[in-house]
Amino acid sequence: MALEKTHFSGSRLNYRTPCTSREGHLCNIFGDIHLWNEFFWPAGFQLKELSPGRLSLVKVRDVYDPLVKRVWKDASTLLHHLLTHHRCVSSVDLDIDLMEDHHELICDALCKSPNLRKLKLRLRRYPTSEAHSFAATLSHLNQLRDLELSRVDFDRLSLEALSNFLANTRSLTTLIMNDLNIESEDAVVVVQGLKRNATITTLSVNRSLVSPESSQCGMTFSDYIRWNKTLRTLSVTSRSLKSFTDLRPIIGALSYNNTLFELNLIGLLLDIQNKQLITDMLIQNRTLRSFRMVDSLGAGCPFHRHSNVKPEVRAVGNESCLLSLWLVALTENKTLKELHLNLSRIIKPADYSSLFKALARNTSLQKVTLQTMRKDDMTQICRALQDTGVPERFFVIKPHELDTVAELPGCNELISTSVACCSPLESGPLHSAVYLPPTCSHVKLLRLRMAAEALNSNLSSFIAQYIANTTTLRELDLIFDHNWPWPLHTLNQETECPQRTLVKALSNNKTIRRLSIEGHYFDETETQMLVGMVHSSRTLCQLSLFPCSHISATELLQKLSQNISSNYTLLDINVYRCWENCSDLFAVEEVARRNSSLVTRAADFVMGTRYKYCAVAAELLQCSPGLVAKVQELALIDENEAALRVKKSLKSFSELDDFMRLAGVVKCSVTCHRLDDGKKQLVNLNRDCWLHIRQYIKLGDIQD
Repeated sequence: MALEKTHFSGSRLNYRTPCTSREGHLCNIFGDIHLWNEFFWPAGFQLKELSPGRLSLVKVRDVYDPLVKRVWKDASTLLHHLLTHHRCVSSVDLDIDLMEDHHELICDALCKSPNLRKLKLRLRRYPTSEAHSFAATLSHLNQLRDLELSRVDFDRLSLEALSNFLANTRSLTTLIMNDLNIESEDAVVVVQGLKRNATITTLSVNRSLVSPESSQCGMTFSDYIRWNKTLRTLSVTSRSLKSFTDLRPIIGALSYNNTLFELNLIGLLLDIQNKQLITDMLIQNRTLRSFRMVDSLGAGCPFHRHSNVKPEVRAVGNESCLLSLWLVALTENKTLKELHLNLSRIIKPADYSSLFKALARNTSLQKVTLQTMRKDDMTQICRALQDTGVPERFFVIKPHELDTVAELPGCNELISTSVACCSPLESGPLHSAVYLPPTCSHVKLLRLRMAAEALNSNLSSFIAQYIANTTTLRELDLIFDHNWPWPLHTLNQETECPQRTLVKALSNNKTIRRLSIEGHYFDETETQMLVGMVHSSRTLCQLSLFPCSHISATELLQKLSQNISSNYTLLDINVYRCWENCSDLFAVEEVARRNSSLVTRAADFVMGTRYKYCAVAAELLQCSPGLVAKVQELALIDENEAALRVKKSLKSFSELDDFMRLAGVVKCSVTCHRLDDGKKQLVNLNRDCWLHIRQYIKLGDIQD
């Protein structure tokens, strides 16, 4: 295939390059990922390094431009070469757009891939005949470990092929089918394959596989759970508010299963009888280590707002009688370590003390998350936590849209708050918000939403003072609402000054990790100030910028893309998509992709992998908060301990022999041949001299 020049840089890609990856060494393709992505990105995909030394083709956005079809042929051809010739490619996302018209090419590549470990499919409206042949390729994926079917339309013949694959695979460990909507009589085919499977440890399904106990599918799934000895994590999800889910097939089987460690029930509508079954199960179960139950009605989706909800479903709103059952379950269960619940509809403010006392008596629980708390309950929650003396074991999560400013001084457990002001006449809460947080060092997330015209010099000065001086704030959302039409061209100095004050404050802040600004209008000077802050920041990891006008967004994107490559801290950038400036947008997103790859490698080094390319990344990002956060995630430790681990890992190659060995210069230690003139050599330097020289030498300076 004769590929044209890349879409943005005009370079030519030598896509036929063979795979050169080997133990401890990256494939040569890693040096040209940005060129490969110039072909994949216009089609909505991006090559990413999600694990060190391994490439994944990831779906990053939907494509609505029909003209983009001209790039799908190039993208599918490149993907075919990657899958068939590069063992460093281990994960692929596929959707109907990429597969359409290139079905045979992609299926052939999947069958020939030497190292495909993960496959995610989004194939809604896929032609039946092509779905049959694609399902047939599953039997050739002998090394596949993770399979996710999202919005896939399979008929019975395709489901039978899937069932046969599940029954015979010797590699698959994770199966996700949350969006696989099939009828009960067809679902039983999939469950029969699961019953014969001996490798899956993590399974996620939707409610279509959990039918009433009297149906064949329900009974088959119940038998699968009852006798299975390999499954460790089970998740059941639903997005329907129209009917209840009957969990009897699962709950009844769990009394016989002694190998399942984690159970997640997400988005399910459960009647009181099913919830009683759950509490009874928790009292008796001795194997579960983690339990999560968050239903649709309690996850920010109040049922009274949905007209299509049946009356009997609305009737479950008052379930206070269940609280006593939960208290008994929490007291008697001695094996759970993690618990995630939404109890907002069954608990009253006066009951929080009893709840936390029951949790305190449970010595096995290490982490408890209570979701969707009511604003009026926060004071009682914080007081109950303090009275029981176990707040460090619990993480109370609530939507940060709740205005809890008044509760902040008395609730150290509140780490986030939100304030909204719809008009200049209602700015009182905003003033209260910017007065209070400086005295509340425990606040980590602040969300301010205001009418644009409410931002005057006085208010912006207080907000700016807080932003510039805070040493604890990690996340900041600034949202400006406008009453359209808004005369942007009539901006005077008074409306410009407040926003400029905010930008200056952001430039002085050294703690914010995530920043989101929406609905703003910055003039050219303010835009340049904001861009300069982003380019030079060594603490900002996540950035979202959505100006109120297309013109402002275009100017911002153009300036942001310039010199953005000098930033090695940003890991996630979301900006207004100006498609006429797609080359600028691509440049910005590629920098985030590059930085994320470096964090992945660096964290792997900190965790113990001693490859040179990982050490190079760790040395480059040693001050990156993103690296510390990644180590926290991998090691399950706090921020301070993670920072110490990073520092300790860098010291591991500070000495001469360690440095040269990791750089690949020597195998064991540095030795030098004796010189006739008797001059000093490298090994003759004392430790202090070497460490002084070491300040000017980086691992990345030494070529392989």
